[in-house]
Amino acid sequence: MTKKQLISIVSPAFNEAKNISKIAKEVDGVMVKLKKFDYEYLFVDDGSSDDTWNEIIKTSHQNKKVRGIRFTRNFGQQIAITAGIDMAKGEAVIYCDSDLQHPPTLFPKLINKWIKGAKVVHTRRVETEGIGLFKKIMSKFFYISANALSDIQMENGIADFKLLDKEVYSKLKSMKEKNRFLRGMVSWMGYPSTTINYQARKRMAGRPWYNFSRNLEFAKTGIVSLSTKPLKYILNFGLFLIAISSISLVTVIATILYQRNLRFFSPTIILAIFNTLLIGFVIASLGIVAIYISYLYKEIIKRPTYLVSERVNLKK
Repeated sequence: MTKKQLISIVSPAFNEAKNISKIAKEVDGVMVKLKKFDYEYLFVDDGSSDDTWNEIIKTSHQNKKVRGIRFTRNFGQQIAITAGIDMAKGEAVIYCDSDLQHPPTLFPKLINKWIKGAKVVHTRRVETEGIGLFKKIMSKFFYISANALSDIQMENGIADFKLLDKEVYSKLKSMKEKNRFLRGMVSWMGYPSTTINYQARKRMAGRPWYNFSRNLEFAKTGIVSLSTKPLKYILNFGLFLIAISSISLVTVIATILYQRNLRFFSPTIILAIFNTLLIGFVIASLGIVAIYISYLYKEIIKRPTYLVSERVNLKK
């Protein structure tokens, strides 16, 4: 009898008590139909303040394929996904949200693309039920800004719902940076990939953890963790100010000498030019120093990425 291949499924959960059993049942209904595959479902309770952990325990007793870990506090969605991937044992891992906006019915298509040779199978959200116009605009603005400021290009609508081959997620485990942006990190690795389009559903229950301020923080992490372009832009702007002020200073001096008339000399103009020159030097210097500090900072912080307080159906 041919041994079934194991697929690991990972879902971060923050205050998702009303959704845990629903998504576990839907995932089970999808996966049991795939006769050549077995699965494990890893929930990561990201410091929830509701009954999420108890729901994970309850669901794990009903279905032994369900496993769970609980963080000591909220570390964030990207860290929660990372922890689930760290625990995964499958030949491939699928990670998705636990609010059912990422439909488990798409899993067979992801697995089929993987069987055909794709090491990474992305999903592209083409529409979300019930999403407001403001959020659509902000989403597009994020991808435009991220691509302008980052060395890694990302397609609009590509979210944290994808399949990774074991070779890929094993390499991802070795990437230990603390400020994580998984969409960019997976793209950075450059493995052969394909994309499946889907329509996201409405959230089944509860409230989304990401609000406007957290989305801004997430966007900042995505840009800063993937590129030093913002620092280079600051440096270039400083050099631009130096060039403009130097040209202005030479022009004023040349005008005074050519006209031989001190009425062209204005202390205010000279002071403004010198101030601009000095500001340019300061910004350029800070840009250069910041580049070195950014590299040092990434290397010297040695805190653990996350802390686990409890486990269910998982060995330590």
